[in-house]
Amino acid sequence: MSAEVVHNNVHAPRSHSAGTVFSRTDYAGGSMPYLTQQYALPINHASLRGDGSDGNLNSGQQTPRAENTLRRKTPNGTLNAGYDGSSVESNPQKHQLMPMSETNAQLYNQMPSQTKRTFMQHQQRQHSGMSNGMGSGMSSGWTTPTGQIWQGSQYPMPQNAFPVMDSMLNQAPVHAYNAQQYFGQTVPSVIQPSFQYVGPTASGLQGSGPYGPYWHDGTFVPYRPAALRDPRFYHQQSAIWPESLPSAQYTFQSSTWQPSPYPSPSAQWPPMAGALPLMGQAAGYNFGAPPAHTPVLGQFGDPTSTPGGQYYGPPSYPPPPAPQNNHDVYNYQVNNAVPSYNNVEAEFGPSSPNGTQRDKAFSWALQQYRDLLGFIQQTRRQQHHNRQVHGQQQVSHRPSFYPKPPKPSRSGSAVQVNKRRKETSALQREALHRSDSAPGRESGEALGLDEELGPEKTRSNSLRLANGLENQDNEFHRRASYDQYTRSDQWPSAAQHQADKFRTLRRSSGSTAISGLPQDDTPVSRAQSALSMLVRLCQETDWQWTDGMHLGGCIAYGLGNYQKALRWYTKVLDMDPKHLEATSNLAATLLALGQRQEAEQHWMKVVKAAPNHFEAVEHLIGMLCNEQRSRDAIRIIEYVERSLRQRKPSDLLKATDRQSECSSSTASRSPCVSEMSDRMAYDFDADGDAFNQDWPDTPGSTEPGYGSSGFAIPGCDNGRILALIHAKGNMLYSLSDNAGAARAFEDAVLIAAGRRFRNIQALVKHILSEISASVQQRLLGQQPPASLSTEPILLTPEYALATAKFCFNHLGELPGLQYLPGGPQSLARRAVVSTTSNSLLSLAKIYQDGMSNNSRAAGVTPLASGVRDILALYYLSLSLQPSPSTANNVGILLASVQQTVAPVRPHQKMDIPGVVPGSGIALALQYYNYGLQLDQNHAHLYTNLGSLLKDIGQLDAAIKMYERAVVCDGKFDIALANLANAVKDKGRINDAIVYYKRAVEVSPDFAEAVCGLANALNSVCAWNARGGIAEDNGKRDRWHVDPGGMLLDARQPGASSSGWMKRVLDIVGKQLAEGEAWGRGTLTPTILELLVQQLTILEGSVENLKERESNMRKTLTAWAGHRWEGARITRLIERATRRIGWHWYRDLYIKKKRRTSGSYDRPQLPASLTVPTAPTVLPFHTFTCPMSAKQVRLISQRNGLRISVSTLRSPWLSKQVCPPPKPPAPSLRVGYLSSDFNNHPLAHLMQSVFGMHDEKRVEAYCYATTASDNSVHRQQIENEAPQFRDVSTWTTEKLVNQIVQDGIHVLVNLNGYTRGARNEVFAARSAPIQMSFMGFAGTLGAEWCDYLLADETAIPPSTLRPWRRNVDLEDQLVDENNGSDEEWVYGENIIYCRDTFFCCDHKQSAPDAQDKHLSWEEEQKRRWQMRKELFPQVSDDTIIFGNFNQLYKIEPTTFRTWLRILARVPNSILWLLRFPDLGESHLLETARKWAGADVASRVIFTDVAPKALHISRARVCDLVLDTAECNGHTTAADVLWSGTPLLTLPRYSYKMCSRMAASILKGALPKSEESARAAEELVATGEDDYEEKAVALGKSFVSTPNSAGMSQGRVTELRKILYTARWSSALFDTKRWVRDLEDAYEEAWRRWVAGEGGDIWLGRLPQKHSDAA
Repeated sequence: MSAEVVHNNVHAPRSHSAGTVFSRTDYAGGSMPYLTQQYALPINHASLRGDGSDGNLNSGQQTPRAENTLRRKTPNGTLNAGYDGSSVESNPQKHQLMPMSETNAQLYNQMPSQTKRTFMQHQQRQHSGMSNGMGSGMSSGWTTPTGQIWQGSQYPMPQNAFPVMDSMLNQAPVHAYNAQQYFGQTVPSVIQPSFQYVGPTASGLQGSGPYGPYWHDGTFVPYRPAALRDPRFYHQQSAIWPESLPSAQYTFQSSTWQPSPYPSPSAQWPPMAGALPLMGQAAGYNFGAPPAHTPVLGQFGDPTSTPGGQYYGPPSYPPPPAPQNNHDVYNYQVNNAVPSYNNVEAEFGPSSPNGTQRDKAFSWALQQYRDLLGFIQQTRRQQHHNRQVHGQQQVSHRPSFYPKPPKPSRSGSAVQVNKRRKETSALQREALHRSDSAPGRESGEALGLDEELGPEKTRSNSLRLANGLENQDNEFHRRASYDQYTRSDQWPSAAQHQADKFRTLRRSSGSTAISGLPQDDTPVSRAQSALSMLVRLCQETDWQWTDGMHLGGCIAYGLGNYQKALRWYTKVLDMDPKHLEATSNLAATLLALGQRQEAEQHWMKVVKAAPNHFEAVEHLIGMLCNEQRSRDAIRIIEYVERSLRQRKPSDLLKATDRQSECSSSTASRSPCVSEMSDRMAYDFDADGDAFNQDWPDTPGSTEPGYGSSGFAIPGCDNGRILALIHAKGNMLYSLSDNAGAARAFEDAVLIAAGRRFRNIQALVKHILSEISASVQQRLLGQQPPASLSTEPILLTPEYALATAKFCFNHLGELPGLQYLPGGPQSLARRAVVSTTSNSLLSLAKIYQDGMSNNSRAAGVTPLASGVRDILALYYLSLSLQPSPSTANNVGILLASVQQTVAPVRPHQKMDIPGVVPGSGIALALQYYNYGLQLDQNHAHLYTNLGSLLKDIGQLDAAIKMYERAVVCDGKFDIALANLANAVKDKGRINDAIVYYKRAVEVSPDFAEAVCGLANALNSVCAWNARGGIAEDNGKRDRWHVDPGGMLLDARQPGASSSGWMKRVLDIVGKQLAEGEAWGRGTLTPTILELLVQQLTILEGSVENLKERESNMRKTLTAWAGHRWEGARITRLIERATRRIGWHWYRDLYIKKKRRTSGSYDRPQLPASLTVPTAPTVLPFHTFTCPMSAKQVRLISQRNGLRISVSTLRSPWLSKQVCPPPKPPAPSLRVGYLSSDFNNHPLAHLMQSVFGMHDEKRVEAYCYATTASDNSVHRQQIENEAPQFRDVSTWTTEKLVNQIVQDGIHVLVNLNGYTRGARNEVFAARSAPIQMSFMGFAGTLGAEWCDYLLADETAIPPSTLRPWRRNVDLEDQLVDENNGSDEEWVYGENIIYCRDTFFCCDHKQSAPDAQDKHLSWEEEQKRRWQMRKELFPQVSDDTIIFGNFNQLYKIEPTTFRTWLRILARVPNSILWLLRFPDLGESHLLETARKWAGADVASRVIFTDVAPKALHISRARVCDLVLDTAECNGHTTAADVLWSGTPLLTLPRYSYKMCSRMAASILKGALPKSEESARAAEELVATGEDDYEEKAVALGKSFVSTPNSAGMSQGRVTELRKILYTARWSSALFDTKRWVRDLEDAYEEAWRRWVAGEGGDIWLGRLPQKHSDAA
């Protein structure tokens, strides 16, 4: 029996967020909430964890991104039922499906060369020809560490792309909240774009913060509370904004409410004496290039900045050239117009000509405020950098929002102030005067303006630009990243013209300074001066100047005096309660003071009054997410959606905007009210739609693109609503509402597409049509196809990057983005493109998850063509923004594509054996390569590339890739488990254990790592802390091992399961319980009726059709909503497929009639039934795990179902069922499918079988799924088999078609669930009859396996499922194959052989088979001579017990029994193999602990011998002690051929693997009464009986002195019986076995044709051959 099993790699995709640096430390609002792990498949536990980091990328402890992993099993993995051959490893799933990752908020002083590059750096490297790959020369090829060259091109980069963006989907249990940590606080970010200018972000512990945009380059730009009134939110006529602003005025007016991203020169250049203030430049815009002497700062060139855009060097204030004389000084002052503080009083004093020009004074104060912001941000970054350099802990600052620089409003103008002063009563003025000018206080004291501004008060948390628009070169531009804002040295020459406008300000010759004017010239001092000036001016107006007070509040806030700011804002609102900017700023101030509830109330007030006040919306959402209130944040976004939703798009859109008209369908839009949201007490619940009004009356309705997003906002704001809906999708996903998240992401994508498509499927169709046409016409020079193919369109990365151009060539961009401000390279446009790409990536990932996991597909309407459509979304996402994560996901999908169509111009040379150029696997390698060119430290890409390499047989290269992944992220559990599996396959068990332990340490609940570690430890008998299973009173697992390595008796009172064995079974139990719910809810009324129609059309007569339909409907209705619903449906579909093939055969060859071709169509699975997951413990691992019968059965069934659904979903599967073969003429055609037709135990046992078939009865077709190893075994099979096909490079589709073409009647599975299996061939129902034997010692639990070959010893009839017919649909409806809690195991029909079912070819192929047959005496002498050679020190009277199995088959109970046997038989030794060698030290140490040094000294190990020597030297052993948990199979046959007796114990009635040695032993004994007594002596009935039998046989051994090996005793008599019978026994009579097998084939075919079922008992059939034959 083959002991080889398949190894299945970690598929990525579960997972937790690998490498994300999260913190659980406290923050301003309280203890830091747990941060969820990030998953791509269902979470089976709720534990949340964060990985720490020291910030060193080279440490290998973390990766600078948050990644998710989807564990998606590939066809070469579990999908094809491949399982690992040594029971060492678990099945950590392999490929990691990731949507995007956020840029790490961790700051670094300098960017190491290995770090992820920003977009600009990437382009610079592209343009400079630098390598983007893993080493030099990547532009032409990628060299792996193993030296293999992967040819690749330098992929072109779209101009508007930000390839560094990675984001990811985060999944969390409902009770947990998903969040990314930005600066120490949390943000919902399923797919938080790293280049996001809008959306909830949060402040944190890195010294930046609070809620503000998070940019592609890592720069954090905090919000500055708006002191400037946005005319869109005020509908009354005013002197400043007399009406709704037309486009031109809107452009100009934007400069009055949007601060510049660049500070004025005064923020960077120390002003010279006598310079004038730049009074009129309220927005502070800069144009043109910086002066030549000024270095370029920031992410796009500042050498002191990092990839995150954070500054660590001191603020750069390069001075201008020093004047040489007084004349130069005068010219400098005039030309630069920089104010001198000596003449401020003269310029702005109460008696100066400018004293009444408050607006100009306001502008100067505003400029000082802007300078203050730039100074604060750079200072904070410098402080943070210094702490990081010195290893100090980062200081957590309280959140704060910096006011947006104000502009005089109508209500605050001089005219309005004078009017208000006249209307103010004397009493009010008196009260105001008392409060402002109390005795003993200066006039500003009431507002706290005279308080000392200490260091703590001047410290601010962060800066954030406002959300309005800025104007640059008459174009709208979104906020720039802060490094651009602080790039003050970029003071363009064009700005000089702006400054000239301010020189008309009349100068004063006075020298009186403002009271309290500081002597230094820092931004803080100037801001204090500006604040003092505002106090005086406000005092002159009796505190009626709202604009001045508002600006004063902003400056006070910037100086860190939140109490002062609070009083300023409060006074503004006392006079103007509808001042939304002041309300929002007040909320920010309250938050900075820790009054979160009050802050929320004020922001809610703003949002309710103006839902399109995105700044308030975003920061309210950010605060809620920071408090883990994602549901509340979702409801606010939904309120904004409801309020702004377009009412009548067809009537209200302007004619010029018809091309961007919204879809009238709301099917694809996100829901207005989340069903998962908790009810809140917000007052907008009742009147949330009150904001809606007719569009022509809405401010801004005349702006370009108004309503083009489907919302009542201008086209320039499309990106903001898109980002909000995108953030909503993130949060819904984090709450496990995949359906809601998909709708939100879909809505975001449709906004970007200009609402031109009804839903995402329509967009996908457009993408596919354009790609197909472009590929055919432009690239291949052919006419476009008339209709779309259902097969995926395979594009290389180069062509995938052009998808957007193909699809939107007439616009050159996404239609919904045409109204965004700026050109193609503007930050605003690239931000929205990035968010759109993320939404596409997220949406595609949700669909991809849904294909493999039903729980994650609930409520998500699948795309029409699965992989084809998902690839289309990925292609578009990749073309919008090249991302390594997108490339990763595309690679995962393509690796599973088995498609015969050629890709577009496959030009890359693949020198990898087994990889067909242009195949899905070849393209997957290209995408992984491309992704690593974008980011050479992407751990997930290395991991998935390694898994793919391992699948195609490149194990050494795979190990290198896994190692690179672990270097990138030393805490990446998936990579660690994959690496452990790979090195285990190389025989490095000790290394594998180390990696498994590291994976478990990182992720204690990572099932694949836990089970892999358990299997690895078990394989080397490292049993400390193994524990055990105490169920069944220790019947399954009697003796447990505690952490100290000592034994515990499970039969003692109070004994309980413990240790890592319990952990494994707990994982299995949980996974199996969850699997019972797979497919629940599939049988909707519509699906049910479709199934009834599909499944009843052929069965029975027309007369009883209604009755059959009624019965079917009744049964399906009973299944609906219950456990095993999905399993029952799948098996019913498979049974119907088999039955339709039977009808087709009978119609063709028996009834001689033809039906319509549609009568033989293959029944279809419901679209909502996704591919189920398989348990972590593989079927092979059940051989050595003490599981119950039900657990063993369910594990096999779950794997069988996964293979079935995966195959039935395959695009290559034919529409009709496979055509039946012609009737035998004269012989049956039997196909043998195996990966083991090489130097493998299966070939050793069966190599003569295929040529021994009687050609009149059976013609053998051998299909070898592995390439030849040129061994003698392969050569014999190739030469003797009538038909031999090497199909190692064939796709499943081609192989299935060949089997059908060959007319195979019976197809035999010689792999089962072992390495290299191609079970999808059987799941496709390639032949009428399919059976399994010799490859896997257990049930397959699958509908695609009809028969197992066995005998009553191996499979007792008591272990069979009660219902045995297994023929038609009625059998399937009542057999309870998947719906039973009973402890049966075998659902397949069994062919019971006359003798042992085990085939052994030793009579033909054993080393001594062709030698002279020795007599018993001669054999004794030969044996004695070999004994002396092997054990020269062993005395003649020593009895040698032995076991030659791999050590993983030994468990504590058996080893304890062996030690007791040694103790009771003093003249004995125990001979074991170093198989593996690491197990020797563990077993010897255990023996010393359990039995003492004397007994331990008698345990002897030798190396494993070659096959021929192994069989020959087995005769040296006197008695082989078999392992009870899992017997020796091939080893047992080897031992018995040598004549050595074998003592075995069939521990389980339901485990075939524990009963096979008994079957083999009985087959080796001759048919006689003496042999029957021998069988009783060698087959034990229990643990105690096993021990007693061994002791009795050992003590019976008596060596005859000086007899050259002659001995006496019962053990010698048993040896003689076995030796003399081997030439005639049933076990070694291969011809007899073949004749019995032919009888079985013929009987199975007869029954199939007749429509009969049930088990086959060959002993009850007449023999068609004589034994002599």
